[in-house]
Amino acid sequence: MGRVTMGRRANLLFCTAAIWVAVAPPAFAQDAPSEALPDAAEADDDGAIVVTARRREERLADVPTAASVIDITSLTDRGGATGSGELLADQPSVRFNNLNSSVTSEISIRASSTARATNGDPSVGLYRNGAYIAGGPVGGRNFTRLDLLDIGRVEVLRGTQGALYGRNAVGGAINIISAEPEFDLSGWASARYGFENNSFQTQGAINVPLADGLAIRISGDLVEQDKGFFYNPDNDVYFDQQKGHGLRGQIRLKRGPVDAIITAETQRLTTPTIHYQISIPAGTPGFPGGYTQDRFRYPWNTAPRASQDVDGLQALVRVDLGGADLTSTTSFRKRTSEYDLDNDAISPAELARARAAGQIGALTPLDASTASYVVDTTDNFSQDIHVSGASDRFTWLVGAEMLLLDSDFSVATTRTPTLANPSPGNIAPARLHFESYAAYGSLGFDITDSLNLTGELRYTRDSRSISARLYDLGTGLPTGGPSRIIDDSINADNLSYNATLSYKLTSNILAYGKVGSSYRAGGFNTRLSDPRAPSPVQVLFGNENSTSYEVGIKGSPIRRGYFAIAGYYTELEDLIAQVDDGCALTNPACPIAAVAYLTNAGDAKSWGIEAEYSQGFDLGEGNGRLALSGSRQEGKVKSGRYDGLDLAQVPDWLASANLNLRYPVTKDVALTSNVLISGQWGGKQELTATSVDLDDYVLVNLRVGVDFGKISVSAFANNVFDKVYFVAQAPTINRYSQPRVVGVEGRISF
Repeated sequence: MGRVTMGRRANLLFCTAAIWVAVAPPAFAQDAPSEALPDAAEADDDGAIVVTARRREERLADVPTAASVIDITSLTDRGGATGSGELLADQPSVRFNNLNSSVTSEISIRASSTARATNGDPSVGLYRNGAYIAGGPVGGRNFTRLDLLDIGRVEVLRGTQGALYGRNAVGGAINIISAEPEFDLSGWASARYGFENNSFQTQGAINVPLADGLAIRISGDLVEQDKGFFYNPDNDVYFDQQKGHGLRGQIRLKRGPVDAIITAETQRLTTPTIHYQISIPAGTPGFPGGYTQDRFRYPWNTAPRASQDVDGLQALVRVDLGGADLTSTTSFRKRTSEYDLDNDAISPAELARARAAGQIGALTPLDASTASYVVDTTDNFSQDIHVSGASDRFTWLVGAEMLLLDSDFSVATTRTPTLANPSPGNIAPARLHFESYAAYGSLGFDITDSLNLTGELRYTRDSRSISARLYDLGTGLPTGGPSRIIDDSINADNLSYNATLSYKLTSNILAYGKVGSSYRAGGFNTRLSDPRAPSPVQVLFGNENSTSYEVGIKGSPIRRGYFAIAGYYTELEDLIAQVDDGCALTNPACPIAAVAYLTNAGDAKSWGIEAEYSQGFDLGEGNGRLALSGSRQEGKVKSGRYDGLDLAQVPDWLASANLNLRYPVTKDVALTSNVLISGQWGGKQELTATSVDLDDYVLVNLRVGVDFGKISVSAFANNVFDKVYFVAQAPTINRYSQPRVVGVEGRISF
């Protein structure tokens, strides 16, 4: 099959929506609308919120799986979110693997393994309005800032979701659903200023009806932050500064049974880049006096830089077929991610000073001019179409999906030329192509009024190819020999399933048990090792397959209250795990930063239990809501080279508490406050026998304000107690947490 060009993809996207609207039969326009399910703002409790977890509209309390919803009200109460860590801070079993930069950070759920500083796919399915947006060597394991602009709601599905969501939904799936155009005039705007980092951020949206059944919505985002906490004195720049904008335009047309939304969006963003502290204790070979950089000042001669540009088009079409519902989602997304990294993490001047001070040995083989310049451009085109319906005791769904992913990726690595090796470095370009086609479906049967059995099945055919080379930066000629000429491809089939038995103990409480399978797509490591590396990068790694068992109970036992408890056990075959090639500043055989890569580490298992509870309540004339969540998880490798080791980046415990209060002082004025507490305890940093532990921490975010109806003013403090911890560690590297930020925010709505 020939590849679909960018122009043809865009044409297909817009034509899809136009065709559906054009062919809408006039007779359908006279049909009475079906009874609407309550949305998040109308629901008395979380269980009544409507979700599309099984690709159809259902109440959250009726979905027999572990799922949570972040609605716009609760998100606004705690100040919104401009990053995945903020967004998911109160979700059970969900962890944000923070690498200080959005282009390399990653989300994991239920002990699912992470790819982090590699080019592998995530172990969690990432979706925008139902379209898969993950994948690509850089920036494809995390949501972008643009994705978090003007959110309608966020659906978090925990546990294997392979049957309906397909590839990479091993730990679960997260679907961010943007606020849709409505047929009345409305809007909002907010502005926020952070004092410590001189950060100014403003966002807003306006909704305008143009005619009967026709409306547009325009959303915008702007951030200007010229300071930060982590400083590079050599180039007079902050590692964690950011600057940029995002813009989204949507048009919605409802004609008879057809409801179509076309979205165009763009982001241009300079984002915080990778940064870390070098810390080598005294007595380490080659470092007699020890060498530790300041917590906030990193003397790197390579100027830190990272950026992420996004352009997207999407056509979402929903059609009421008069007995069934059809949904078509066509999406094109172009993402360009770049970052520059000082591989040796030290400038020539600082190296000379440290040698003179006896911290670093005079003969320790360090090159202070090694750096990497990474660029990735990934085009993602997807088409999903499915039809769902219900009759008597049956519910059913059938669908098909296509995903095309093209990535142009390159890493330029520089060094100091010598007489023995006059090369200034090399560049390693790679082109990756991924095609996936799938058919899926589900069938549910009400055995009794309380007992339901549902089966789900998906067949997927994947094809992945790579073409990679290595060239000398000085001569432009191929270098590295035959091992650096890579032309390879892999094809794989997968059959994923899910079977669920659920029982309604009461009209508001559901118990369920389920078994399901999923897979995480294999692929290629495009960053190869230095020839001196002790454990050279292997190019190919295969699929990871998983089978998961889960039992749970959920529901609304009392008014305005909702709870969910689930336990799970997962078997993983050919676990995809991140390891590195053994290079390190303290390794005289290869004294440079290690190259991380993915490998099939053997079979593994993981298990856990999670619980969440939320309760609305009255407080005199005011009201409030308390949401609690907690999870215990663990995972181990069961075979192969890493047998017996704990899975990396899996905290033993995760917990959160979110309290929101509102108290009126007059008819038009109310005091508001929000406290968000989140923490983690236990776990290992890396998949090694000598791995350090993950840092334990408890973070507290506080917000207080005054609400004047359409206008509100708040003061906030994130990380109130200025907790210091390591977000990541390696033998010679520490990545520090973000210090406390205090600021003010104003918001207006109409």
